[in-house]
Amino acid sequence: MTFDYANRLKTSIKDEPIGKLLDSLRMESAFFTQSTLSAPWALSMPPIHNCMMFHIAVHGQAHFDIGEQQLQLNPGDFVLFPKGEGHNLSDGLCQSFTPLSELPIKSITERYETLTFGGEGEKTAMICGVLLFQHPLAIKLLGILPSYIVIRRGSDIAALNIIENVTALLETEASNVAMGAEAVIARLADILVIAALRQHLQTLGDDKTGWLGALEDERIGAALKLLHDTPDKHWSLEELAQQVGMSRTSFAQKFKKLVGNTPMDYLTEWRMSLAYSKLQLSKDSMLAIALDIGYQSEAAFSRAFKKVIGRTPKEIRNAYQAPVS
Repeated sequence: MTFDYANRLKTSIKDEPIGKLLDSLRMESAFFTQSTLSAPWALSMPPIHNCMMFHIAVHGQAHFDIGEQQLQLNPGDFVLFPKGEGHNLSDGLCQSFTPLSELPIKSITERYETLTFGGEGEKTAMICGVLLFQHPLAIKLLGILPSYIVIRRGSDIAALNIIENVTALLETEASNVAMGAEAVIARLADILVIAALRQHLQTLGDDKTGWLGALEDERIGAALKLLHDTPDKHWSLEELAQQVGMSRTSFAQKFKKLVGNTPMDYLTEWRMSLAYSKLQLSKDSMLAIALDIGYQSEAAFSRAFKKVIGRTPKEIRNAYQAPVS
């Protein structure tokens, strides 16, 4: 029996709508803090725009105040703040909260820090992280997520096993800070976030609403797949409706109800999302990117991009890599 590597390489990953969405999320920046906190201690985390924050209790307990809500993390528990909302955390007794900016944080590398803080009482060890997302799809997803997602140790869910293993790897990498440790830590953080988000999305059930639910609707999901797979095609409302076996009117109404905007507006938004990623990650020229997503000129593409994103393509490219003509 021979190994047909060429055929294997042509086999694509299963086309799962939510899986493809999570795969499109790209963390643009991150930093991590390994914290040793001794009672009495209390910290105040400010809101951080377009960021996710997470905390893992490695040893001891941590009490959180998120607005009027409260929760406690025990060893092995994980909490994710998808929208980067501000919160307080403490030993549960101390009420003298020290702002993040005033903490004695020690920078080890550009992405990794340590914090030793508090008194001489009972210790709590935590791994904390902040991850920045600016991709339009990521921001769209953050908008429909709750203030926080908690995964408890001992829960009978697949995500817990992932989080436990990734936490152990994070501790190892953070303690050694060997060559390439920052890249490894960044990838591990990606896994943590995706595992937590996937777990939450799986609990939404059949009554989920909004554009996320539209991904799995038989006909609207099929229309979204067409737009996602062939964004360079000059789609019309009539052709999309015909492709999924619906009348023009019923298709337009159902699409708007599930997705939140019109098919043509969604197509523009999707094209700009793809362009955003290409501007960050590729060296393609502006014209090549424009042609790839269905625009016949760089000028038309730039106008549409600025209208949707709020910044020009050159501004996005210059923010992440050396300018390319």
